Amino acid sequence: ASHNRSQYVQYFENIHKLKAGDEIIYKTKLGTKTYEVYESTVIEATDWSVIENTSENIVTLITCIKDNPDSRLCVKAKEI
Repeated sequence: ASHNRSQYVQYFENIHKLKAGDEIIYKTKLGTKTYEVYESTVIEATDWSVIENTSENIVTLITCIKDNPDSRLCVKAKEI
């Protein structure tokens, strides 16, 4: 989870542009993994079911929605 607009941090500033089939590249000091977006939805701010454990390697990105404090944008992608 991250902010998508801020004076200081803008990690997810283009998250709203992600669509099914787009790639997300996740880099750490331990290596790089590539994920393919399969879902982008609006969820309730209190809906934590989107981060439940699965048998697949999935990355879930969650951010706020401008002028909609009760909802969040949720983007899910599977490792490829």
